[in-house]
Amino acid sequence: MADPWLYVTDAKFSGIGIDLVCEQQVLAFSEAASQVDVLARGSLKLAQVRNFRHPLPPTKLLSWLPSQKYYALNKRYFSYLGKRRFQSDEYAGVVAWSRTALQPFEAAARRGVPRLLNVGNSHRDFDSGGSADENPNWPLIPHSRYREEYELASLILVASDQAAQSFVAQGIPAGKVRAIYRGADTTKFFPAPAKPPGPFVVASCGLLGERKGTHQLLRAWRRLALPDAELWLVGHLPDAEAAEIRSLLTPSVRLLGFRKDLPELLRQIDLHVLLSRNEGLAKVLLEAAASGAPNLCSRQAGLPGDAAGTLFVEDRDNEDEVSGAIESCYRDRAGTALLGLQARRMVEERFGWAAFRSRFMQAVKDA
Repeated sequence: MADPWLYVTDAKFSGIGIDLVCEQQVLAFSEAASQVDVLARGSLKLAQVRNFRHPLPPTKLLSWLPSQKYYALNKRYFSYLGKRRFQSDEYAGVVAWSRTALQPFEAAARRGVPRLLNVGNSHRDFDSGGSADENPNWPLIPHSRYREEYELASLILVASDQAAQSFVAQGIPAGKVRAIYRGADTTKFFPAPAKPPGPFVVASCGLLGERKGTHQLLRAWRRLALPDAELWLVGHLPDAEAAEIRSLLTPSVRLLGFRKDLPELLRQIDLHVLLSRNEGLAKVLLEAAASGAPNLCSRQAGLPGDAAGTLFVEDRDNEDEVSGAIESCYRDRAGTALLGLQARRMVEERFGWAAFRSRFMQAVKDA
């Protein structure tokens, strides 16, 4: 009997965000009838999956720490647990996420088995312009630890071509980096049969703030002052940026906060905008497209350059470009709706979760 793979994450398998990506990767092993041991905070009841669940790690006692330090502690602890698994069992290879990968990768390298590294964003040094604090206060993770993970990885899995290029720009061989993109559930996210007459609705979904381009969008929206139009901001508003963002609001902007009814909201919008400075691939772009809403986004948001039904902004700080693109969609609602149908078709053909699982398992086989 072949040795199983080991999958290391601190995910709870909550069904959202990175947890959902983890679930899909574990499901890919199950569908391929490939045994996998899953080390995580949550568990999954799937064939071929053996769960090593740690729902209350000892780091929970330190949950009062600032969030960045608490999350870093969890990553370090699950990295340690990953190493311990190699002391108990033989594995054919290991899949781990950045910041949890170092210790299981070291153990796997000693055994000579493949090591697949999931990276949710770009190369850690890329967005900092190559500069980094190499000695942050413990337990924060220094850039040097990320680089060690990159070095130990047999294959680095990223979410977009832009993220892959960030690794190549930092000297990682192109053959060591693979974009497997993300996916969307097309049975959950789908277009409304018919949209009733109403205002032109633009939405921006995800964590609000500078990195996501919320400020730039609000400035362009304030400048446009479009009649019979609304801007919906869907997502958490961090305290550190709340004052500036609130200062840019106009009466036509609705702050909706984090919502569990995102599929229903996306079926009501005409255009989705995301002007990210740095992403892997924002999953909500695929969810909006699956819902029949075209995306207006920066190239850094992660969609491929040939993504159908997509309008790209070359410079998110160019208020003329951003406002002009939104106004064009507003003035031509029929054309915007047609773009939405093209976006839906793109997701059906290229970015359903089944296609994602296939790309992931191909990477496992190639490693």
